[in-house]
Amino acid sequence: MRVSDPRWPAVRELARTLLRTQSLRVVGPSWLEQELQPLTLKLSDVQPARTEFPTFGIGVGEAIQFINPDNNVLMAQCSQDEPASNVVWLPMEVVAGWTALFEVATDLLDAGYPGCLGCGGPHSEGGWDEHESRQRMKSSSTGTP
Repeated sequence: MRVSDPRWPAVRELARTLLRTQSLRVVGPSWLEQELQPLTLKLSDVQPARTEFPTFGIGVGEAIQFINPDNNVLMAQCSQDEPASNVVWLPMEVVAGWTALFEVATDLLDAGYPGCLGCGGPHSEGGWDEHESRQRMKSSSTGTP
C-alpha cells in the first residue's frame, strides 16, 4: 500500500493501537492466530517490561476486530462493512488488511515504537479523528468498500 492511499492513516492507526494497547483482544478468522504470534513475540522483545499482550479470539464473518476486553468495547475494525462511527475503520478485505497492518506494525517495532518520538508517523502524537479519516476515504474511489 502506498503512503498516498487514503486508507494509509487508518492502517497506521490500527497498527499503533495493536502495539500500544496493553489489554487487547484481536478477533478474526482462525488463520489470524498463527499470524499474530510472531508479532506478539517481536513486541515482547522490543518491550521486555510489558506484561500484557494481545490475545486472540475467533470471530464470525469477514472482519478483524480490536476489542478492549476490560469493557468489551470495539475499538477498531478491518472489514468491508462499516462499523459504528466511534470505531477506527480500515475498509479492506481481511487478508490484504492484515498484510498491511503486519508490515506497518513490524516497521514501527523496528523503529522502536512506542518508545520513540515521531516514529509513529505524521499526527501520531495527537488524537485520532475518525470522522476526518472516513471522509477522506469515502471521497476517494480506493477507500470505498
